[in-house]
Amino acid sequence: MRKAIHRRIAQFSRDARGTSAVEFAFIAPMLVVIAVSLGDVSALFYGSSNMQAAVRSGIHYAMAGGTDATVAQAIADNSWSKKPADGVVTSAKVCKCAGTVVGDCDAFCADNSRPEMYITVTATGTVGGDLYSETQTSSETVRVR
Repeated sequence: MRKAIHRRIAQFSRDARGTSAVEFAFIAPMLVVIAVSLGDVSALFYGSSNMQAAVRSGIHYAMAGGTDATVAQAIADNSWSKKPADGVVTSAKVCKCAGTVVGDCDAFCADNSRPEMYITVTATGTVGGDLYSETQTSSETVRVR
């Protein structure tokens, strides 16, 4: 009886039928998770890249000498491809005299110098896929004068 049991165990350990199916059953869930999440991760990076490109296009206008924050905002908004439904572009113009914010960009500072002018373009939106998405913000500031 013991010999029969040992013989059956030896036969079972040498038999390789079905091992591929068992190995695949262990690996298949991980492959499915990777395949499904790959689409969401790529959508996240694609959306983030488009958002950053839009902000850069608005800032590029300011770097080329533009001083109108509304125009910088419109350029950034129009260049945001695949803009999400909640995507928002804002821009602001700030003028400073000796590091202090002043209201009038055309008035001279106390030392008779022109105020420094900065334009900031900011974009905010939800990027990602169906399973994973997040709200991101991209912002850049450039000194125009």
